[in-house]
Amino acid sequence: MPASSEMLDIAIVGAAHPHVEYVLSEIAVRTDVRVVAVADHDPTRRTELERRTKTPGYADLNALLDAHRVRAAAVFTEFGLRAPIVVELLRRGIFAIADKPMAVTLAQLALIEETLAGRNLLTLLLEKRFYPVTLALRSVIDSGQLGDIVSITATGPHKLVPSRRPAWMFEPSTYGGILADLTVHDIDLALWLTGYTSGTISGWISSTPAAGTTNFPALGRAILACDGGPEFAIEVDWIQPEASPRHGDYAMRISGTKGRADVLFAENRLLVETATRPRRGIDLPVGASPASFVFDHLTRGETLQIAANEALRATRIAILAQESAANGGKPMRWS
Repeated sequence: MPASSEMLDIAIVGAAHPHVEYVLSEIAVRTDVRVVAVADHDPTRRTELERRTKTPGYADLNALLDAHRVRAAAVFTEFGLRAPIVVELLRRGIFAIADKPMAVTLAQLALIEETLAGRNLLTLLLEKRFYPVTLALRSVIDSGQLGDIVSITATGPHKLVPSRRPAWMFEPSTYGGILADLTVHDIDLALWLTGYTSGTISGWISSTPAAGTTNFPALGRAILACDGGPEFAIEVDWIQPEASPRHGDYAMRISGTKGRADVLFAENRLLVETATRPRRGIDLPVGASPASFVFDHLTRGETLQIAANEALRATRIAILAQESAANGGKPMRWS
């Protein structure tokens, strides 16, 4: 989509997840983007969106799109409801800014890809790419300090607190599953950092339910093997202790032939050690909101940081991990 000197008019569709703040907070500090309408089938959430954006609200997406001309729309509905919304936006030629996961089944994802038809009209808000520690890590890897990457191990603990969670999270059709949900970020990071584009994925999901639930899995693992390259082990869970001051102590270890890097996301620290230099902290650049890069693309013509093919690939692999787990961990091909 070409850049425009005019105001970028967008819609927000759904506020089922707090990630809607990525867009709301970014728009609050920009003068070139504005929300002109919102939609949410939930009346309480819709009313709050109307209040915060001071724009009209709709219960139905099509009613909004028929009444307002927008160039882009950001989607934060329940996970299982996102794909049809993205498809409708793409069908109308509207740029879709999707929160993860943008689909929870391969059939949903296939319909998105078919409707997209190779156009540059889709991105995914994967904020981990834009953390200061991630940007510093990318620089370290690109410099060759770690040598050839042999493995990446990521852990993603999350605090659940079931009493504060919406009911839709505990329904498979609207949630999609622990691997389809929580592995997307680290799958994307691992491939973005190393450049591999094909391999296999295997998934496993614990039979132990998270505390306070009866059948909501506490933990899952995905093993991502790259053709002719490294292996990535990604563990995600809903068992971050409730007394912890942090929502999740996310971490990643990158091991190479010449050195190792440890990313402590919650502490905003990157530690690197090599064959010639002992363990040391790395100075960090300034991070940014994931929404800022999308809006810079749409208003200034800057490169889209997370291209449609990358968004589709990370989502596809996460869904395949979920399906692999349902099939006894059977490896499944990805590309």
